[in-house]
Formats: sequence, C-alpha cells, structure tokens
Amino acid sequence: MGTSTCLFSRARPGKSTLKKVRGFLSLPAELRNQVYQYYFEPDFRCEIAAKGSQLKEREARTVKLYAGAFQSDNRVLKYESKAKEEGPLTVRVSRPLGQYNIVKGLRTNWLASLFAINLVCKQIHAETLPYLYRETTFVFDASNRLLNFLGVISSSKLHHITKLQIHYATYGNPRMSVDRKWKEKHNQSWVRSCSAASKKLVDLRELEIWIRVHDDPPRFNLRETWVAPLLQFRRLGQTTRVGDNSKPHERKLKTVHIDLRTKWSGSCFGGNQELAKASEDLHCLFGGAIRSAILGAKEELAMRAFNTAWNEDYHTWQFHLGFAETGW
Repeated sequence: MGTSTCLFSRARPGKSTLKKVRGFLSLPAELRNQVYQYYFEPDFRCEIAAKGSQLKEREARTVKLYAGAFQSDNRVLKYESKAKEEGPLTVRVSRPLGQYNIVKGLRTNWLASLFAINLVCKQIHAETLPYLYRETTFVFDASNRLLNFLGVISSSKLHHITKLQIHYATYGNPRMSVDRKWKEKHNQSWVRSCSAASKKLVDLRELEIWIRVHDDPPRFNLRETWVAPLLQFRRLGQTTRVGDNSKPHERKLKTVHIDLRTKWSGSCFGGNQELAKASEDLHCLFGGAIRSAILGAKEELAMRAFNTAWNEDYHTWQFHLGFAETGW
C-alpha cells in the first residue's frame, strides 16, 4: 500500500481579509455629511399635541365672486387662483410617548416612513440622528406632554435639539375661591416643565412661545405668576463662567420670539384706531420685555420700552385700555 497522506496536512493557514465596504458607506465621512444636509428638511415640524389642537391662526374666510366681465375682444376675464405656499413638513403625535409595543410596531408602514434613511442600518442611524433632531422644530401645547417627552427621550438625543416652540395658555380667573387651587396647580405644572426643558435642552438655539393670557383684566408685569414659567429659560440666555478667571461662555440661545395675546388682541375698540394701535403696541412691547428677560436682561432694562410707552406715549389711553394697574 502506498503511503497515505493525511488530509489535515494539506491545510494551509488562512489569511484573514477585511471585507471591503462598498456603496454609500465607502464614501468619506465629509461627503456623507453633505448628503445628510441635503436630505433632511431645514424646517421640519414635530407637533406633540392633541388631534384637535389648533396651533396656527385660522385664516379669514373670503368669497371671490365673478361678475362676468368681458373685454372688447370677447375674451372672458377669469380668476386665476394663486398657488398656496407650501408650509413645513409636519407630523403630529397625539398619543403618550413611551407606550410602544410589538403589536403596534407591526402595523407601522415603514415604507411610507419619513426620513427613511434613518432606518437603513445602525451606522447610518447613528450618523443621521443628530441631523434628525437638530433640524426639527418640536412643538408642544401642554405642560404634561412636554414633561412626558423629556422623560422618554434619552439625554443624548435631547442634547441635539435646537428648536422649540411652546403654546402656553394661562388658567384665567376662577369664579369661586375654592377653584383657585387648580390655577396654582396649572401654573406649577408649567414651571416644572419649562424648568426641565431649560436644563435638558442644553443646545437650544431658537425658542418660540405663543402665550394666550386669559386673566381678566390682564396685568403686564414680569413678576406675575403666569410669567414665571417663561423665565425658567433665563439659564439658557445668560452667559456663564466655569471659573473665577475664565472668560464667559457665549450663550447658545440667541433667537427668542414671543407672541402675546389677550382678550383685547385684535379688538377694534369701537372703530377707535388710535386706541387699537396703542393696545397692539403695548402687547408687542411687553412680549419684547419677556424676550429681553429670557435673554438675561434685568427687570428695569427689560421693561424700559414698555414703561416709556405706557407712561408717556399712551398715557391718555390708560383708562380706556382696560388693563389692570401695573404697580411699577
């Protein structure tokens, strides 16, 4: 018999070769970042609000009539409708966050999902996550929804949020003194939510607050209880120092917009245009005072423009405006 050779003796040590990455992931990181910037919408909105919540001012209904006019060449004059400007891409989430289960996940239409590139793989998901949160404006219409969002979303994701919009309505004046506790709880809930947002959204750059004051008569003072929740964002609008000899850090919150409305907003005051203009200007000036206070201005400096207009420019209209005594 011939010499038998063992099959294992022919085995040669294999060389480990790294798999070559092909396709989109093979591009340099700089090029992938440019693609992500083009892909994500710059003004995408995510509304954490109830289904029937009206967050935008309703446009006045108008009816356009056609009189049947003709020109000399018998060409009918027809009305040409103008194309409406497309608003930002908006998604509304009305359910409480954090209550996801597998059954509901199976019903999700992933093919129609927005920003599907974020669902391709783990690497692309990690690379696109900052763009998804940074370019999105998060909108809230209730304090509990804001607290729920801050409690469910991880801190690493919250640090990427740069745009926040809050729709804040005051409780108003209870008719019975027994019900005053509900007004206090309402205000405390907004203080907690705004305080938590100012602490967790450390990279917030743009803040927009829509305020509907139901107090009657309205009192324009930075020390009012309904202003306290808004002033929680002062910690983001002030410059900070790490040490005694260190240079102050530039504040990240730079853009603040305040839209203030009361029962007198939009009132024509019986056709008195001067009185209506005074009311509108004072509303805008007090909204600017809240904005300046959030950005770090002291009370006297923030209220200077409003006080000047109240005591000088519109002094003759103080009794007719229907505002409460300011006390300053």
